[in-house]
Amino acid sequence: MKKLLIICTTLLMMSSCIEHAHIYQKLSDEDAAAIPYQMGQRVDFVNQGGDTLTYEVVFDDTYPYDQDRFFSRSHEGTGKLSNDDYSCYARTVILECEQNNHCLGFTIRPDRDLIFYFGNDLDLNGNLLSYQPYASLGGTHYTNVHHEILYSQYTGQLIYDWYYNEEFGLLFIQYYDQSLTRIPSIQS
Repeated sequence: MKKLLIICTTLLMMSSCIEHAHIYQKLSDEDAAAIPYQMGQRVDFVNQGGDTLTYEVVFDDTYPYDQDRFFSRSHEGTGKLSNDDYSCYARTVILECEQNNHCLGFTIRPDRDLIFYFGNDLDLNGNLLSYQPYASLGGTHYTNVHHEILYSQYTGQLIYDWYYNEEFGLLFIQYYDQSLTRIPSIQS
């Protein structure tokens, strides 16, 4: 009996010294493609004042992602982590606007779990598997549109309203008195 106890204790101690490989949940090509923007691409929006703003993709990377840590939008902090505390792979794309020094950020995780960053003020989570079959925005018709809207429970004031689809990306965002509406590209 003592011999069996010594063997079991030895095996237990040896197994605790072995480094365990972390298993990352993969990001499928389909999930990664849910953010349609590519490096260097330019996208035009109209803001609440009627001004046309051009956003350019300045960052596009797929990396191990820790779901419990907040995404850093600074160029130094690209969302990548320095330790092994990752749970899945994610793709992050950042668009910047030179005219107003504003950025839009998108992080997609497995199962179409999207995090949308509107400047430094608003972070929204949405699952792109939930969508409405179509939406009309500014006279343009879109299909398979993810839409979320939130009003203050105290004042009834609109906090945010946003539309997104996997073919064009962000279609519309209103956050309090700020808004952006995508200008459809002219196809030739």
